[in-house]
Amino acid sequence: MHTDKTVDSCFILPILPHKLGNVRDFWDDASEKYGSDIDSHFKLNGVHRVIAFLQDIPEKGDFLLMFMQSRNSLERTLHDLFASGLECSRYLTGQFMDFSGIDMSRKENFPRLELLDDWKETREYIEERGMLTMPWCFALPLKEGKANDALKFANEAKKSMASDIEGMLRHHDVVRRLAYLQRTPQGDFVVVHLLASGPLDELILAMTSCSDKMCGLARNKIMELTGIDLSDQKNVPKVELLFKWDESHGFETADQIIAYTE
Repeated sequence: MHTDKTVDSCFILPILPHKLGNVRDFWDDASEKYGSDIDSHFKLNGVHRVIAFLQDIPEKGDFLLMFMQSRNSLERTLHDLFASGLECSRYLTGQFMDFSGIDMSRKENFPRLELLDDWKETREYIEERGMLTMPWCFALPLKEGKANDALKFANEAKKSMASDIEGMLRHHDVVRRLAYLQRTPQGDFVVVHLLASGPLDELILAMTSCSDKMCGLARNKIMELTGIDLSDQKNVPKVELLFKWDESHGFETADQIIAYTE
């Protein structure tokens, strides 16, 4: 999504079997031992904000989910972060290769994203209510062959159901929704970034179990495209905050965050 000043993206990367501990150790080291270097590296290359989560996706494995807000396109930003030849760039590339098996310095390995939806609350009453917002990322695996159906539905929904979808999001105190289709060797995924007023599991259960017509339509469409019934608590995506970074505050790891807000 492009604005006058930023590009917002969310994407996933696979984590190799038995490498989950390496991912956690890497970001602890990145924030504690190399924090100032990576902080400068992010800022130099136009990154404004990064939020990372871990998600265990049944039958798919463990994944790293990242939301990134940057000055340039995601492709340009990833190239500058991983392929600049600087020591910090080589360090990041080596660490990502270790836990994902992906050489992030190569353009052909960059996430392939197709925008499904980008909505942001603009009404001032949200701020007037003093609502605290929490950022989340999660991914849903699509059934084989359903990627184009997801794109088609997203495009049709923007034309015919935009106001109804907006009302549904407002009703559930969502102030931002960004969704991409990402095609990967592990399958096709819908990757979502949300800003909402509470925990992700409570939000998803509330939206998929309510009696509103749009909530029912969304629940049924998700079931059609993914085979997942999100109204069943055992199917709700389970994500773990790994870290947050922004250009004003630097790194905050999950251990440093008790109740994180935007």
